[in-house]
Amino acid sequence: MDDNDCGFLLLSDRERSALWLDIHRAASKAQAAEVLHRHDVSEDDFAKEFPDLAKVVQLLPD
Repeated sequence: MDDNDCGFLLLSDRERSALWLDIHRAASKAQAAEVLHRHDVSEDDFAKEFPDLAKVVQLLPD
């Protein structure tokens, strides 16, 4: 297994919950991008690890 593949396995339930909540509170794609940056999560990792949440972001206005 590549070291880059296990990054999300190291996130605690609290960190995952905070990310989920912050994304749901975002009012735009720009705010969602800021959330990912604040949580130090790449867009690719986010899409792989949270596909349903990524769909929520796609529905946000620019």
